Amino acid sequence: MLQTVLFATYTLVALFFLDATHREGEAQGGAWDGMRVLGMLLCLIWPVLIVHVAVLAYRRRQAN
Repeated sequence: MLQTVLFATYTLVALFFLDATHREGEAQGGAWDGMRVLGMLLCLIWPVLIVHVAVLAYRRRQAN
């Protein structure tokens, strides 16, 4: 159950930022260059990095 909630939250956050990035690209002319594709990929990756850092910080705090 918890995994489902976490996955749904992650999906909603990623979709929100994907939409914002897509709209910004369309406003700038809509060309699909490497930087725009990279920006879309980073929208999918950065929430995982935040969770990773939070888990590491929690584990470090528990170890001390």
